[in-house]
Amino acid sequence: MKTFAALVAAGVATSASAQTELNICIEEVSLGSWNITAELVNPTGTILAAVADLGFSMSGSNISNFSYNSAFDSDFFGPATVTASATQVDFLGGNTLPPLNNAAGPDSSNPLAIGSFNADSVDSFSLVGQVTGAYTGVPFPIILTYQDANGGAGDTPVNIDIKPIPAPASAALLGLGGLAAARRRR
Repeated sequence: MKTFAALVAAGVATSASAQTELNICIEEVSLGSWNITAELVNPTGTILAAVADLGFSMSGSNISNFSYNSAFDSDFFGPATVTASATQVDFLGGNTLPPLNNAAGPDSSNPLAIGSFNADSVDSFSLVGQVTGAYTGVPFPIILTYQDANGGAGDTPVNIDIKPIPAPASAALLGLGGLAAARRRR
């Protein structure tokens, strides 16, 4: 009986760690230059589109040169809509699925490059409206819902991570702290 309970517990731990989730990363790749990517983690099927349709609002300071993956320009629904200012970007695009596919097909890459821009900082990033992805399926795709049309949580969790490069002053303070610790040891 103890062996059975241990096997059940191990199975629960394995299935919990294999939870499919979407990770959206807004990362400063060099000073003032940012990329937005989305990665479907622990996929349970063949990914048709890591993100099929996407809406987001992002705020920061001195935002400029926002560009996005052209897979979000749909032949059926039209081009993505972008409203950008120095402090905010609002984006809505559809990376459509069969049978309403783009001529070049959806970008199913994982991670999916969503966009890039320049900015001094990114303060917030939030999903807006319905956000989905899909696995291949027969006869139709198997849809993953990250967020429903009303902004409620979908069936697949989403993590949003903003990763700025640490400011030089922060790095200097860490260095000084290390020197002080080393000096104390002597």
